[in-house]
Amino acid sequence: MHSRPGLRCHFCPSRTQVVRSLQLLLFVAILSGCSLLQPSYYDPTTFRNLTALKPKVAMLYETFTYDPLNEEKIAEIRLELAQVYEYEKGKGESNRETARQVQLIREMFERHVEHRQKQGKWSVAFMQNALQNIQEAFDTAIRTERLKNKNE
Repeated sequence: MHSRPGLRCHFCPSRTQVVRSLQLLLFVAILSGCSLLQPSYYDPTTFRNLTALKPKVAMLYETFTYDPLNEEKIAEIRLELAQVYEYEKGKGESNRETARQVQLIREMFERHVEHRQKQGKWSVAFMQNALQNIQEAFDTAIRTERLKNKNE
């Protein structure tokens, strides 16, 4: 038997309907997958925190070339670094990279402060080297945050 053109089953979807349904299903699956990844978005607060803290650390490091050590300023910067870290960590797993970079800055700062406390005042050359290292760490964290900015 042959079928007559123009007649079709009203209960059976057309080929176009099947393709569109599969496309919609694929689109929904992709969107679901993307939402599970939870992309990290640019945060101007993070950018502002890091760019404000970087020169404060630089100014403190310059004082490490002479006595006495400014313990009050060290405590202030420790507090600010801890606040920035907690803010970044609180944004969750999607912000893991920035939080890790802030943690590395904190660890480097603590090593430098401990060195200064134990070894005494720094030479200008040592200070410049330590300053360059911590500034590069800040720059990496700042760049990471800027990469999230879709407007640039």
